[in-house]
Amino acid sequence: MSWAGLSAALSPSSSHLRRRCDLCHHRVDIKHHNIIDSGSSRQHPHNTNYRKPESIRKRQWSGLNSSTNHEGIPIEIPEVKGVTLKMAFDASPLWGVAETSPTSERFTSSESLDMVHRLRRESCAVLVGRGTVERDDCSLTVRRVETDGDQPVRVVLDPGLKLLNKDAKYTILNDGLKTFIYHVVPADMKTNDVDIIDSVTLVKMKQHPVSTSLENSKEQFVLSPTEIVQDLFSKGINHIMVEGGPTTALQFLDAKLVDRAILVRSPIEFIAPIPAGFDEAKLEEAGLVSIGSSIMGGDTIEYWVRNGIKWPTPELSLWP
Repeated sequence: MSWAGLSAALSPSSSHLRRRCDLCHHRVDIKHHNIIDSGSSRQHPHNTNYRKPESIRKRQWSGLNSSTNHEGIPIEIPEVKGVTLKMAFDASPLWGVAETSPTSERFTSSESLDMVHRLRRESCAVLVGRGTVERDDCSLTVRRVETDGDQPVRVVLDPGLKLLNKDAKYTILNDGLKTFIYHVVPADMKTNDVDIIDSVTLVKMKQHPVSTSLENSKEQFVLSPTEIVQDLFSKGINHIMVEGGPTTALQFLDAKLVDRAILVRSPIEFIAPIPAGFDEAKLEEAGLVSIGSSIMGGDTIEYWVRNGIKWPTPELSLWP
């Protein structure tokens, strides 16, 4: 089921508009133009002597539509909902997501990484599989771009609660920021006596059968991406960024839940790439169509959307 279908079934309206100030990019009251969530006590700057920080100036949507200008007049942009997939690949035909070497490092440009952090900022939740946490000890927070202080909810798919290992000290389990861990472990099963802080919520879901073709199938539990999306939407989490890894991305593509995808293609080619396990054919099978590309710090950024859905901005590179 597509996100549009879920949204129609679970929400009375999905046409709300978010209004932001073109000058400071804060949400504002349109009638009085007062800051309502600036995260700062600074008076709103309307005078011509005010110069926006570089990170904000880069986000100015020049020429977006007739209501956009450079004088601080609010602009209207659609509130982005649904599921946005972000993946990065090398230049190999295998769509490598990492080098097999244990010392594999980031291979995309700083500009692309800034874009990823902007996408996190535009998302209600950032979702990854257990393997991404184990491999990267990621925080999944917004750090490289300006934010009003709010951070997206972290969502981790860990069917067997293997992250709750008393010897593991993962950042997302200890930094005090809101995190949901989806699993299928029965309530009476021990979780290795790990103390779980208040910011981490374990969400028990229905267990689904596992294909016997999978390796170590006796140890495998399957979560339904559709049920997870429905549960997040019921919590008011309306825009989910799926950030990896490739197995998690493939599950969401197979379930036809992805509404838009941002694919970062680095010019670097790994010597021994770990393949993503999907390609253009899989994206098209998931109901997505390619609508264009842009260059960002030497990387090629490809934009895909579900048939019938528009990109949030007329110029692709302006969102996120």
